[in-house]
Amino acid sequence: MTGTSLGSPVGHTHHASPVHEPPAAIRATGIIVVLTVVLAILAIAFALPAARSKPHDVPIGAAGPQAASGQIADMLEQHAPGAFAITYYPGEAALRDAIRNRDVYGGISFGAGADVAGQAAPEGPALLIATGGSPMIAQMLTQIGSGIAQQAGVPLHTEDLAPPSADDPRGAGIAASALPITLAGLLPAVALVLLLKREVWTRFVAATVFAALAGATIAALLRYVFGSIDQNVWGVAAGLTLGLLAAGLSMLGLGSLFGRAGLAVGALLALLLGNPLSGLNSAPEMLPTGWGTLGQWLPQGATATLLRSTAFFDGAGAAAAITVLTCWAVAGTALIAIAAVRQGRSAPA
Repeated sequence: MTGTSLGSPVGHTHHASPVHEPPAAIRATGIIVVLTVVLAILAIAFALPAARSKPHDVPIGAAGPQAASGQIADMLEQHAPGAFAITYYPGEAALRDAIRNRDVYGGISFGAGADVAGQAAPEGPALLIATGGSPMIAQMLTQIGSGIAQQAGVPLHTEDLAPPSADDPRGAGIAASALPITLAGLLPAVALVLLLKREVWTRFVAATVFAALAGATIAALLRYVFGSIDQNVWGVAAGLTLGLLAAGLSMLGLGSLFGRAGLAVGALLALLLGNPLSGLNSAPEMLPTGWGTLGQWLPQGATATLLRSTAFFDGAGAAAAITVLTCWAVAGTALIAIAAVRQGRSAPA
């Protein structure tokens, strides 16, 4: 028997009022607008540093009596106003040491000097460059040095103190590794946070192991596949491992403590700031004023500096980059520890 046959009142079925969505055309318009804004932001982040790329106070050196007279500064200012910051050295040996220590990108020495073997260098000015520090700046110095030599009517002897490898003379492999290095510090943290939802310390161990494997893999690719480096492979691998640890642990810490929102913030910082401002394709001094300095405080920029230092200068000039990366790795580990403590307290509940 049904409820109506027993005399019970017939209930009225109440249907929830449908949610009124905007028309499809308006929703489609909103999607298009949002995607356009995102595309514009990405284009600005990646293209603007390249479009506004020009030298800003690039540190170079000058040695010899004629350098101290100020003539070299006047000639450089004529060829590239505001492009260089000149440091004067008492002799060519001091200038060479400064280039090898990454204090300057290159320089001009006047008069006879001594080469690496201790033999007398050719008479006249010598242009000393370091392509490993920045192929773009080395090329620019070569062009400007040639112009100065023509203007002075004297031959110019050029020597590269940090030459690129014979298999990659333009340094394309190093420059092209910028985005893969950024993604190697980003994607593992995202995957670990989303797939291992509560295993905080397991994620930490996995991220650490991945950084070591990825650092060694990228170094091996640069050496044996691309031919971009031909020395200090293990030093390069160690530097890349530290860089990936800094980026990966900081990203993992944000995701562990703040969830998807933390991952989103970390990804935006890495892709929109860290990668474009790393300076690996050019040099920090080639980026717009202030932005190159900011990039060196981020994991990607510090990793780029450390990569070139280990690949071409036997680790010289890497102290600041190592400090920055260590701080990022420690900060990420601290966030992970806080997330683990908070999760432990909430577990009994």
